[in-house]
Amino acid sequence: MSENENIYWDVFPKLIRVSISTYSQMIPLSIRGNVPAPVYESSNSEVADIDELGNVLCGLTPGAAMIMVWASEERTSVRHVQVEVYGQASAEVPQ
Repeated sequence: MSENENIYWDVFPKLIRVSISTYSQMIPLSIRGNVPAPVYESSNSEVADIDELGNVLCGLTPGAAMIMVWASEERTSVRHVQVEVYGQASAEVPQ
């Protein structure tokens, strides 16, 4: 196979949907195919952040975010994961 041929790869899950919580939730992404050095980025790190290992951290702030996953630093091939955190932030109870 030559270097210019398209190689199949994908990222899962495609959708992460969680309810708001007082604790952050960590969801690991799974990459299928040969992607030795993926690059991760969040469109809205207030709602969903992602670490260098592909773990999505979310659940503290309601809203939506898109996680982009590139196959390499060249950023020529991208896959997306949609993140939705639903519910309303509760008011703090005075003590």
